[in-house]
Amino acid sequence: MKTTSCNERKHYAFDNAPRCGAKTKRNNGAACLSPAVRGKKRCRIHGGSKGSGAQRGNKNAVTNGCTTAEVKSFRKAVKLVIKESHELVAQLG
Repeated sequence: MKTTSCNERKHYAFDNAPRCGAKTKRNNGAACLSPAVRGKKRCRIHGGSKGSGAQRGNKNAVTNGCTTAEVKSFRKAVKLVIKESHELVAQLG
């Protein structure tokens, strides 16, 4: 004995789930519309799954080391030493 009609739409648990907002080429730039992973804004394909995305601290963007915090603090210290040496030269002569 059937309890539902063959023509009736089936209802799934993820029907009311929030949808992925990633823009896709397939939908001409429209949103993905797949169900988002629980607690995230993207689906499993677009970065919602565990372990996906960039590392903490954006380590993927470091290519040559010119913009690391260590180099920036070194540059700041060098500028301070140069400034102090110019002031010392101005006082002496």
